Amino acid sequence: MKRARDYGDIVGGLLLIGAGAWFGIYALEYPVGQLRRMGPGFFPAVLGALVALFGVLVLIPALFRGAELPKIEWRPFFMVCAALLGFALAVERVGLVPATFVLVILASIGRRGFSLLPTLVLAAALAVIAVVIFSKGLGIPIYAFRWNF
Repeated sequence: MKRARDYGDIVGGLLLIGAGAWFGIYALEYPVGQLRRMGPGFFPAVLGALVALFGVLVLIPALFRGAELPKIEWRPFFMVCAALLGFALAVERVGLVPATFVLVILASIGRRGFSLLPTLVLAAALAVIAVVIFSKGLGIPIYAFRWNF
């Protein structure tokens, strides 16, 4: 059913504005500094302002165009939430690699046409990339594998 306004984009724009404003305001608790000498709050404040600006750019056109109401699909939403929770619970106990597999597999289950083999290949590639970037490249002290139940 066609509506007078694009409510999907209106909600999305409002969420972007809210998130950007929250991050921008929270960043002001730190010294912002100046463009030549940036403080620790400068980048998050600017990033929050940009996210809020993008929210406005999504919101304004949505007020003047019609669209169908989006059908909410709950399975992907709940599986992505479960994937994030599973990763958070697993990363300290079993390490980055198994936690990445938990994350990718649970998130992929929420998708139509779930296939195990491509999901495992994606999980393996993302696990290698995560270890290279976070453990080796950035030196973050996180175990690739850890058996701490």
